[in-house]
Amino acid sequence: MSSRTIKKLLLSLIVVGIIGSFTARGTYALLTGEDRNPNSQLASGTLLMDNSVYGGAQQPCSSKTASLNVNTGCDSLFTSGLLYPIPSASQPPLPATTTYVYGDITIKNSGTLPATLDIYMPSCDGTHQTSGYPGGVSWTAINPCGTGVVGGTSLDFFIQEYTGGLPAPDGSGVAAASCIWPAQGSACTLVDNSLGDFSAQHHDNTHYLSLGSIAAGASRYFRIAVAEPSDAANGLQGQMATFAIYWHME
Repeated sequence: MSSRTIKKLLLSLIVVGIIGSFTARGTYALLTGEDRNPNSQLASGTLLMDNSVYGGAQQPCSSKTASLNVNTGCDSLFTSGLLYPIPSASQPPLPATTTYVYGDITIKNSGTLPATLDIYMPSCDGTHQTSGYPGGVSWTAINPCGTGVVGGTSLDFFIQEYTGGLPAPDGSGVAAASCIWPAQGSACTLVDNSLGDFSAQHHDNTHYLSLGSIAAGASRYFRIAVAEPSDAANGLQGQMATFAIYWHME
């Protein structure tokens, strides 16, 4: 056998060996690793509200009803006797309580989730009380809710928040946290046409006034007051305002 033939045979064996090495290497199993994250769960919390008028002396009104998380049957804030113009809108901390009517309310987040608390006034209706007019007068009636009022003579209205509880009738006893409406810093004063302004600006569930956050299990404390302005026009005589306040958490 010639040397050339031997070289060809050796070269063929080398090629076969290379192919064999590739083929054998392709049959090896890859190294693997594996982890597991079992039993992942997701649960939703609850948003529930308790509404207590007059400092919670009565049974709290829960947002949860038989089939919904909406309750429109909570207590009224107040039913007023006759109001008359206050002597001054700036007597600290508030004018004498005989010149305005107010209701104190505690709002509690009784659910398991933190929330944002909102407020709005979906209705405010002015009614002309003809029986209260002296005979023979013909003043043009002014809507106490502010609709169409010119000159800022609809009713005064404020929402005052307190820290840590509800105050005495004159506003003392606990710190004033902030004047929610009309925005004035910590303590509210009575401002002309503020009922009409609130009703116009925050009148449905797309025009909330946001009151900020309320933690799960936490309570916030408010006083809502209405008065005749110190410069009340004659047309406010014999009028009645009937309105609803809605509290909303989301």
